[in-house]
Amino acid sequence: MSAVCPFCSIASGKAQASIVYEDATVLVFMDLNPANFGHTLVVPREHWENIYEVPENVLADLFSVVKRVSSAAKKTVGAEGISILQLNGRAAGQTVTHFHIHIIPRFSGDAISKALGAMMEHHGLKNPEKSDLDEIAKKIRENL
Repeated sequence: MSAVCPFCSIASGKAQASIVYEDATVLVFMDLNPANFGHTLVVPREHWENIYEVPENVLADLFSVVKRVSSAAKKTVGAEGISILQLNGRAAGQTVTHFHIHIIPRFSGDAISKALGAMMEHHGLKNPEKSDLDEIAKKIRENL
């Protein structure tokens, strides 16, 4: 645990949160600055900064909980969908350096839909050649 990490403070009981779920590995609580009603955060109890550090067995536990909480949140707030968001590094928008997963209930036409739609637009290669995609795929495979 990190003494200055807000999520570690919640996991250790030193800071308060509206707890949704907890077990020996995973903690789920309401986001203090929700993007939508029902926005929750799923975090490992142990401190890891990003996805590259989290052991695979812990990731499996986390995503099992993400699935269950997503269904419950969707049903609870009557959402039409759920966005699962996980950021790694400042360039990606990560502001709290404790691995966490956002579960954000979604409704047609909400402000998040519009913002995510704009964010998801491709700003890079337009209609890349198949050979270029094959080459990138090959390089990624080599780094697996």
